[in-house]
Amino acid sequence: MKRTLVLFGGLALWPLAALAQTEVDAVEEPAHEIAAPAGVSEHPSSESPAPEPSSTERPARWGLNANLGAGGAKGEFSSLLQRPISGELNLFRTQGPWRFGLGISFGSFNMRKPYVNGLEWGLQQDYLSATRMLRSEGSFRPYLQVRGGLARLHPRSHLFDQQPLPEGFVLGDSTTKAANGFSVGVIPGFEWKLNRSVALDLSASFSHFDVGSYDLAPVGLPPASSGSTFEGRIGLRWHPDNGYPAGPRASVPADGPRDAWGLGRNYGWAAAEVLAINWVAAASNEYLRNGNLNQVSPRSWWSNIKEGFTYDDNEFRTNQFIHSYNGGAYFNSARSNGLGFWTSAGYAAAGAFFWECCGETHPMSYNDMIATSIGGFTMGEMTYRLSSEILGNQAKGTKRVFKEIGAFVVNPVRGLNRLISGRTTSTYDSPTDPMDWRPPWGSTLLGVGVRIVGQDATTKNTDNDTQTYGNLIFDHSYGNPFDNPRRKPFDNMDMTLQLTSGEKNPVTILRIRGDLWEKPLGSKEFPNHVFAITQFYDYMNNNTFEFGGQSVATSLLSRFWLSDTARVRTRVSALVLSLGAVNSDYADIAKVANRERLREYDYGPGVGVDTQADLVVSAQTLLTFNYRFQWISVSNGSIYSKGVSSLGSDANHYVQYGLARVFIPIFRKFGLGADGFVFLRKSRYSEPGFENIDQRNPRLRVFLAFNTYRGGNRRRSEERANRLGDPAVQAVP
Repeated sequence: MKRTLVLFGGLALWPLAALAQTEVDAVEEPAHEIAAPAGVSEHPSSESPAPEPSSTERPARWGLNANLGAGGAKGEFSSLLQRPISGELNLFRTQGPWRFGLGISFGSFNMRKPYVNGLEWGLQQDYLSATRMLRSEGSFRPYLQVRGGLARLHPRSHLFDQQPLPEGFVLGDSTTKAANGFSVGVIPGFEWKLNRSVALDLSASFSHFDVGSYDLAPVGLPPASSGSTFEGRIGLRWHPDNGYPAGPRASVPADGPRDAWGLGRNYGWAAAEVLAINWVAAASNEYLRNGNLNQVSPRSWWSNIKEGFTYDDNEFRTNQFIHSYNGGAYFNSARSNGLGFWTSAGYAAAGAFFWECCGETHPMSYNDMIATSIGGFTMGEMTYRLSSEILGNQAKGTKRVFKEIGAFVVNPVRGLNRLISGRTTSTYDSPTDPMDWRPPWGSTLLGVGVRIVGQDATTKNTDNDTQTYGNLIFDHSYGNPFDNPRRKPFDNMDMTLQLTSGEKNPVTILRIRGDLWEKPLGSKEFPNHVFAITQFYDYMNNNTFEFGGQSVATSLLSRFWLSDTARVRTRVSALVLSLGAVNSDYADIAKVANRERLREYDYGPGVGVDTQADLVVSAQTLLTFNYRFQWISVSNGSIYSKGVSSLGSDANHYVQYGLARVFIPIFRKFGLGADGFVFLRKSRYSEPGFENIDQRNPRLRVFLAFNTYRGGNRRRSEERANRLGDPAVQAVP
C-alpha cells in the first residue's frame, strides 16, 4: 500500500510542479489589455496599447484528447473478465514539448463463458498524465505518455449482488460492491495533424490496475486483486479555439466578432465544457452516489442508443428541477463563451442528449431530454441575465469581490469561466447597451414571512388540516415589453422563486417567463400593447402538490394608464405544454425502464391559459392577480404508457391555480404584503376501477418586503422613448 501511495504521489507532483514553473511567453499580453466591444475604448490615456497578437501567432496552450479503445486482458481478473473497451477524455496544458493533463477513462469488461451474456464490469480510472512529444513539427508527431491515478472496479452483474444488502441501502443504490485501488499505464502513439486545432490520434495502451482482493466465489473462482489491459486506440487531439479560453488572452483576432461583454465566440471551449460537465458528473457519481447507473462505458453508450427513449421514475425534484439546472449549465457553457441565445440553446440540447446516452447506464428518457434542453435554456438564460445585473467590470476592492461571488452563486459556469480567463480580477468596460447589463426598466420584490397551507384536501382525504412554514419570496422582472429599446430573447423576463423551511425540499416554487419574440402593436415608439411568443418554465413542489413543465405561449401584453403615476399591466397567454408533470393517485402503475421507485406523478402534453394583472403606482406594484388553467393528457403514468399497454385507463388532469396579492407601503420601498393562493386538481379516468379525484389546497401568506419598480412614471418613460438616440438617456437610473 505504501508503494502505491508513493507511486501515485510522485506521478501527481510531477505535472503539478511543472505547471507551477514560471512560463516565459513572448506573445502573452498584460491582463489589463482585454478586447472590448467595437467602438469602446479601454485605454483612456493618450498612450496607445501594444497591438494584440493574432491567435494564429501563438502556440496552443490548452487542449483535449478523446479516445476509444478495445483489446484484451491479462492478470488475475482475466480468469473471469475479457475484452476490455474504454472511452476517455483528457484535458492537458502544454509546457514546451510536454503536456501535463488530467483525465477520466470509462472502461468495461465482458465476463467469460458461461457468463458471457451477463452484465459487464465497469472500470473507471481517474488519472494524471505526462506526455512527451518526440516531435513537435510537421504532420507526423510521435509521443510517449505515462499516467497514474485511481481505479475503481464495479460489477453490474447481479451474480455479485451483496447478500444481505448493506445497512442503509435504498433503491437506486448499487447492489454490488465496488473495489477501489490504483492504476498505472504507458501509452506510445502518434498524432497526424489535420489542421491547426485538430489531429488524428492513434496509440496503444498498456495499463495495470490493483483494487485489492475481490471475492469471485459466486462464479466458482478464487479471489482476484489485479489485472492488466492492452488496447489499440483511436481518437482526436483538439485545441479548442486555438487553445485559449475567452478572456484577456483573446482567442479570436482583435477585430473578430464579440458579444456585449467583449468575449470572442469560443465554440470549441463551449463544447469542451459541456463534455467536461457530463464526464466529471458521471465520474463523481460513481464515487459519491454509488448508484446502479454509474458504471458507464462504450458498451452502455451503444446499448442506450439502440434501446431509444422511454420514461423514468426519478423523484419530481430530480426530473423537473435538477435536470433543468444541469441544462442551464450546458447553456451557460456556451453563453459565457461569447455565443448567442439560440446557439447556446443548441448546446443545452446537445449536452442533454450526450448525458442521456452516455452519462448513465439507464435508458434514455423523454422527460429528461425535454426538461434538460427546453427547461435548461430557460433557466440558463434567467441565471445569465441575473448574473449580468450583479456584475460590475469596473468595480474594485471588496465591492468587486462580492459582485463576483454573487454572480458565481447565481451562475457557477459563468463565474468559473471568468475565473479561469482572468476576467474576475481585470478591469474593463461593461456593456454599452444597458439591455445587456442592467436594463432601465424592471421590478424586484424580496419578502420574508410565513405561509399557512391547507394539507391534502382531496375526495379521498377530507381532513383539511393546516401547516405553517417560514417562507422567502423573490420576484424579479428584467426589462419592460413596452419601453425596451431592443427586443431580443429574454429582454423581457419575469421570474418567481420561493424558498420554504420545513418542506420536503427548500425550493418550492420557481417560475420563469421570457419573451422569445415581440411585436409592438400600434405606436412603435411608445406602445401600450405587445404581441409576444413566450417561453414558460414552471416548477411547484411541496408536501401537498407537484406541478411542473415547459410551455411555449402566444401572449398579449398590455398596459392601461390610470394617471401619470398609476397603470395596470396585463398579460394573457395561450400555452402549449410540451410535457407536463402533476401529482396523481395512480401514477405508480407507470411503465418505466429499470424501476427503482413508485413514481407519484403523471406525464403528458397539454394546453392551457395563464393570465396576470398588476397595479403599479409610481415605483411599486401594489396589487397582483394571477390565474392558470392547464389541461394535461396523460401519456405515461396513470394509464401505464399510452400506445404500449391497455393496462390502466385514459387519464386527464385539469389543473387550476390562482393568486391574489396586496402590498401596503410603510416606509419608502418597504412594506407589508399578503397573498392568498389556491391549487385545484381535477383528475378524470375512463376506467371504472379508477376513482376520479378532486384536490384543493389553499394557502395564505403574510410577509415583510422590499418592493421597487424601476422605470418611473409615464412622463419619464415617454422622455426615454423619445430620446433613445441620446446615449446620456441610456444610463441606468
